[in-house]
Amino acid sequence: MNVHRRQNSKRKGEDASKFVNAQLADFAGDLYLLCKDQHGCRFLQRQLDADDAVVALMIFNEIYLHIVELMTDPFGNYLIQKLFEKVSGAQRVILVKNAAPQFIRIALDPHGTRALQKLVECITTDEESAIVIAALATHIVSLSRDLNGNHVVQKCLQKLKPADNQFIFDAAATNCIEIATHRHGCCVLQRCLDNGSPEQCKQLSTVVAAHCLQLSLDPFGNYVVQYVLFKGDMESVATIVKAIRSDIVNLSLHKFGSNVIEKSLRSDNGFIPRQLIEELLEHKQDMSKMLHDAFGNYVLQTSLDVCNKEDFDKLSAILKPLLPNVRNTPHGRRISARIQNVLA
Repeated sequence: MNVHRRQNSKRKGEDASKFVNAQLADFAGDLYLLCKDQHGCRFLQRQLDADDAVVALMIFNEIYLHIVELMTDPFGNYLIQKLFEKVSGAQRVILVKNAAPQFIRIALDPHGTRALQKLVECITTDEESAIVIAALATHIVSLSRDLNGNHVVQKCLQKLKPADNQFIFDAAATNCIEIATHRHGCCVLQRCLDNGSPEQCKQLSTVVAAHCLQLSLDPFGNYVVQYVLFKGDMESVATIVKAIRSDIVNLSLHKFGSNVIEKSLRSDNGFIPRQLIEELLEHKQDMSKMLHDAFGNYVLQTSLDVCNKEDFDKLSAILKPLLPNVRNTPHGRRISARIQNVLA
């Protein structure tokens, strides 16, 4: 009797020593069980490292019907990730087809998400892409808002061709607010803008711009607005600037809205900060409120940092009479020092 063969399939774990000097053939018929054992899984991964097609085929033949279970297994998922890299294209298509009906469950699983991301990385054919798209297309919102699922969407954005990712942009544009106002969803939208074609980015940026005031007041949505200001098309950026200019004081006094105003003031496009500073100068009556506000004072500090000499003089003239009331506060001292240093 072969001493390497598993004697009791009900044992919780394998003895690492039994794999010393062992051969894959010693465990023929038991490879599926080895995948779910820490030492057995490592043994199988070492076998795959040899880049032997016969080894990959042997493992494939014993596990392809268990692909979903192994992708979500604490140990098996590591073996599956390596197997995706080693099998032939035809074999990987079989694995993709077998797993596709459960892609959503896999994506939401802390182990499965890693295996599914690796699968997306390994895709080489249009057939595989089509299967992935069909399985994920109607679940982009829930995936984007999930701790594990959002990474699968991001991996698709990074690895699939832009045309193949159109289903993500369509869902993102249709459900922009729901995705943008979520901790994980806002990151997905930013990756959309990093990886989309110019047309896809404009599709999404246009929707963000249309809702920019609502999103600017959100803990997560404000980051999406800031990202469009940084990477969006000129038309979308102009729409955002026009909107925030119309509500500049309220945004400046808001914890998250003030971030958007400061981002706009620091834009490389000099026309944008000039417009906003001109608007601020039209609200002289609100300067005292902004100066005393925990967020508004930062907007004023940023304005002083970025404005030209003419606007600096105008802003300083408004602020100087108000500074004695805040001279004992940190922000009051910073603004006073900024004005005095320039005027000196």
